[in-house]
This record gives sequence, C-alpha cells and structure tokens, in this order.
Amino acid sequence: MNWDRQPGESYLAFEAFQTYLTHRSYCKVTAELSKSTTLIKRWAKRHRWRERADAWDSEIDRQAKERASQDFAAMVERQINIGRMLQSRAANAIQQMNLTELPPKFLFALIEAVKVGTNLERTARDLKQSKPHAAPVTQNRRRTRRSI
Repeated sequence: MNWDRQPGESYLAFEAFQTYLTHRSYCKVTAELSKSTTLIKRWAKRHRWRERADAWDSEIDRQAKERASQDFAAMVERQINIGRMLQSRAANAIQQMNLTELPPKFLFALIEAVKVGTNLERTARDLKQSKPHAAPVTQNRRRTRRSI
C-alpha cells in the first residue's frame, strides 16, 4: 500500500513519514525527530509523503464508511426484531386474555404496543431499502491558501 514502507525507504525515513501522518507538518516532524528541515523535505519529496498521506486518508474514510454501513444495517435489523417482538407479545397477550374482563386502559396499552411495533418494523424495513449517506469522517489535512 502507498502508506506502507516503500522500497528504498530507510527505517528512519519511514518513521518520519509516520510522524508526518500524525502531524501533517514538516516543522513538527523536524522538531519531534530532531532532524534537519532539509532532510525531512528531501525525504518527503523522494518518498511522496503528500500523495501517500492522501491515500492513507482515503483508506481511513473508506473503512469508516464501511463500519458506518455495517452499524446501520445492524441497527435496522435490531429495530425490525424489536418491532416484531412488540407485535408478537402484544398479540399473544390479547389472545390469552378475556377481553371483556380487561380494563380498557390495559387493552389500549396492548393495542398501542401493536401499533408501535408495526410502525417500528415498517420504518426499519423502509430504512433497509435505502442506503445510508455518510459524510467523510476524516478531515482534509492539507493546507489550503486563503484568498484575501
């Protein structure tokens, strides 16, 4: 991968690149590793640090989006299951009871549980049909020129 140690890249140059990934500043890499600015800039150019850092950012974004998509799918399945469980338990309670002897308050609560469960399952199934739209998680770390 672009962010792995490259052929011909010394261990020290790779360590400097890893520091650059964290700070995105040659000055901070220079200070942290006690190396000259000239050396850091030479390594950065020779080993394409900016290009590799962009590839790293893209990979982190891809992984975050994949995790978000998996979490979304799991949430939808949980909500479908909860909705179905509410409907099932309320329906079972209604079937097992003598409705003429039930206090109206309790009967309305069971009916409300069926409604809530139905709505929850329906909404979750609608979400399952759509795809989550996740914004990129990492921030663009490149410096941009500000217009005056």
